[in-house]
Parts: sequence; structure tokens; C-alpha cells
Amino acid sequence: MRKILIVGGGTSGLHLAHGLLSHGYDVTVINGASSQEIRGARPAVTQFTLPGALAYEQASGLARWDHLAPRITGITLDLHPPDGDPVAVESSFATWGISVDRRVRAADWLESFEDRGGMVVVHGVTVTDLDYFSRMYDLIVVAVGHGELGRLFDPAGPGTGPPGPGTPPRRVLAQAILDGIPDGPHAGWHPVQAPPGAHPGSAPEPVLADFAEVASAPGLRAILSPVLTPDGPQHVLQLIGPAGGPMERWPRRSGSRELLALMLRTLTEHAPGLAARVGGAELLHEGDAGLHSYSPHVRAPVGSLPSGGAVLGMADVVVSADDPIAAQANTVSVACANHYLSRILGHGGGEFTRAWMEETFAGAWTGAPSAEYPLAGMGRAAADLSRVLDRVWAPDAPAHLALVLGLAAQDRRVADRFLGDLDDPRRYADWLTDADAARAYLAGVAAHP
Repeated sequence: MRKILIVGGGTSGLHLAHGLLSHGYDVTVINGASSQEIRGARPAVTQFTLPGALAYEQASGLARWDHLAPRITGITLDLHPPDGDPVAVESSFATWGISVDRRVRAADWLESFEDRGGMVVVHGVTVTDLDYFSRMYDLIVVAVGHGELGRLFDPAGPGTGPPGPGTPPRRVLAQAILDGIPDGPHAGWHPVQAPPGAHPGSAPEPVLADFAEVASAPGLRAILSPVLTPDGPQHVLQLIGPAGGPMERWPRRSGSRELLALMLRTLTEHAPGLAARVGGAELLHEGDAGLHSYSPHVRAPVGSLPSGGAVLGMADVVVSADDPIAAQANTVSVACANHYLSRILGHGGGEFTRAWMEETFAGAWTGAPSAEYPLAGMGRAAADLSRVLDRVWAPDAPAHLALVLGLAAQDRRVADRFLGDLDDPRRYADWLTDADAARAYLAGVAAHP
């Protein structure tokens, strides 16, 4: 039986761990915190699971919250130009997505992995540890990219750098989990099935379904969406902006209530409609607001150990996709885990060489989708999308981008494509990220009102 070590218990690492366990591999997950410590931690940055990624979770038996999590059934995007009235773009999803607090998601998956027979080790890991472990395991996958382990993958190797100019700058993100948000105009209640193993005859309560609301203005994006927290369904508010903009002027040592007041004040200045909607809400708990900072990065996919061994990086260890502007973090994590799983299963008893590791990452990053690797190329597509959306308000924004957004506000077909393709960012290459293709598409839409 082949032995595989996965360092890090986040979305990508645990997806891969569960998949390998289902195929009979001897899998160990090392994580810096236990499930109980995760449940008791302060909130991490909330991420979205769009319908396509959720379908893979359901197929893998990892969608454990269908009877509890509020459903995100569409998006309302309000654009706030500096000189003009707000413009609204709106679309419903074909199905629905969810957002689950990491304190629920990671803890549940970690406990389930151990219940299924996987090995969980709660401990910090150093490069020296990995060097020692490389003699015990056939493959080591690193799914946590901060500190000493992250430096294993710097600098980026040939072919792994950012795809073109315009890498987004460092961002500042403020987040608050809120109680008391009134139902929006698209809110409703969905009946759900009882979870597996529930008592016969039990009838779970319907779950809330609503749109995520996004406000975009120069220097600031705001996102309000329903989320499943350890206390049940609530809402999460996120404000994101580049360093040096409105988000950078806040004191770093703000308490939660002071931070929420600053968030509401900033939101009132840039997106008064959304500010009015959340103005009467309160923090769910005293520690439920926080300030975060992150920088998009691209690193080499293979880390070299002091002894000469190699370890494979995955998901945001190598390519950061945690930018909420494009809502692609979970999509890229799920796609990367599924691609790596297929590559490992297809490799059989072969040696996991450095060349094999580089090919594995390259497929997840820029590969062409196929029946064997249906999620190949998701990483590059998500990075390209983030760059496009980041330039909406830039002075050098592509001219066709304003045309797309303007017609999306008037024609539901364009809105459905612009927002619906978030589910698979590779589809944007057919029209949005290419100026000529975008203009041809818009001309076709205009010709058939």
C-alpha cells in the first residue's frame, strides 16, 4: 500500500486526503491544530463554494451541510462609478452554492477523515521534519504555504510565473460575521432532505436561500452573503481593497466593535445602498470582526529538501486564489485536489519524481481539460479572471470591459453569462478576456434583442 503524507488540513489538502483514502491509500494528514482547536478559533476569511465545486464535494461525500447551510442562489452586483448613478447587474445560478465557516468545514472534514481510518497528527512541521518524513512516505504533498514551508517553493520556476503583467497588489480585507441582517428581495426557504444517518421520520427545517450581494467602487469591493457558522446560518460582510486605498487607513489594533463601525462608515461612503441594508446588524460574538492582509503570489510547484528530496505543493501554496473578488478560492482548491488525485491514481506504482510533480502542477495550472482530467487549467483561468476584475476601475481598464458591464445591466443574457461563468472561470477565455471575442459576442447579442 502506497503511503502519502499531506501537510495541512485546509480545503485542498483534506479533499485530496479523503479521495486517496477512498482508493485504499495509506494517508496521513499533519495539521497544526486539532479539530477542537479549529472549532474554537477566531473566524478565518470566509470563502464561497460555487455550484460546480459543490457538485464535486457532493460526489466525494464531503458536502455535509446541505440540510443546514443557507443556499446562495445568485448574485447582485452594484457598480458605483465615481461620476454617475449606480448600475445593477443580477443573475441567478442554475443551481446553488454555499459558504461554510472554516471552523465548521475543516473541523468536520478532519474528524471524518480520522473516523474513516485516516491518520491525523496534530503538530507543527519544519523543513527538517519533512526531510525525515521523505524516507517514510512515497509522496509528500504540502497544502499549507506560510512561514518556513512556504519558502520551500520560492522563487517561482520557469513557466510558473504570473501570466502576463498586472499582478494585483497586496490587499487588505476586513470581515465581520453579522446577526440581524433582514431578508433580501430574493430570499426564500428551501425544503431539504434529512442527512444520512438521521433518525427515520425526522424532518429538517427548510434552509434559507438568498443572493450574495456585491458592491464595487473604485478602491473598494464589498461582499455580503449568507454563511453557515458554528452558531447556525448568519451573514458575513467583507470589504476588500488594495493597499494604499480606503482600506489602508484603518488602525491595525482595532477592537471588533470599533472595526465594524469603521467598516460601516467606509461602506456608507462608497456603497450607501448596501450600507443601509447592514446598518442595523450586530456582531454575532465579540471576536467576530477581523482585519486581514494578503498578497497574490505564484511559486515554484516543487520544493527541494536539504537531503535532495522533493515535495509537491498544491493549490494556494503555489498559486494564491484566495482573492474574494473573483470567489475562486474553493473552486481552485477543489480542482487542484481532484487533478492531483487523478494523477496519483493514474501513476500506479511509479516513482513520484520531480518531473512527475512538475507535470502534475502544470496540468492543474494550464492544462487542457479532458475526460481523464476534467478540471485541468482551472488555476490559470482563475488568476486571469482576478486580473480582469481587478482592473474594472483602473484608468487603463480594457474598453470592452465597460461595454460588457453596461450591456449586462440591460440584458439578462449578458448578466447570466458574466456572473454565471464564475462557476468555471475557464469559460471567460472564450469571450471576456479577449477584446475581439468580447466585442463579437456583444454584437451578436445586440443583433438579437
